[in-house]
Amino acid sequence: YSDNTIRLWDLEIKDYDKIYDSNIISDFDYNDYDNGDDYNDYHYHNSLSSILILNSNEAVSGFSNGKLVIWEIETGRIIRELIGHTDEIISISKLSDGRIVSSSKDKTIRIWDNSNNYTQINELVIVNNRVINVLHILPDDCIVTSDIGNIMCIWTKQSDEYTREIISPVDINS
Repeated sequence: YSDNTIRLWDLEIKDYDKIYDSNIISDFDYNDYDNGDDYNDYHYHNSLSSILILNSNEAVSGFSNGKLVIWEIETGRIIRELIGHTDEIISISKLSDGRIVSSSKDKTIRIWDNSNNYTQINELVIVNNRVINVLHILPDDCIVTSDIGNIMCIWTKQSDEYTREIISPVDINS
């Protein structure tokens, strides 16, 4: 929302039952920015860009500054920050074993290990150095991505590494 809130919706009552201040979840501190800088510009670069519910008590939020934050749904308390991306988080998804997959405008896909304090375990190389704008997990844990040039990739896990199969650019005009 433009009021910097996250709203947790209850689909049964078709209304939200919780409101969180995204500034609190992002650990936003008004004292972090130089008073000579424009506050609105600083705030824009630390705004919420993506969110994923992990389980009944935890969610992960991605921010425009590249930060991922895992937090408690009930209290809004920050559990852990995931540092690695250097630009806006575009997409967050979850593999069947609970690992988190994130893509960013920094042109990387990162995989975070939930069984080891969410440490980063993989960084996947992007084709043609373009931003991934779609990231989806298939039932067999293959990762499907598409970039701004409509190049699709299927990333298949082999041992502890992912291999990439490039699918021809999709012609949306045919």
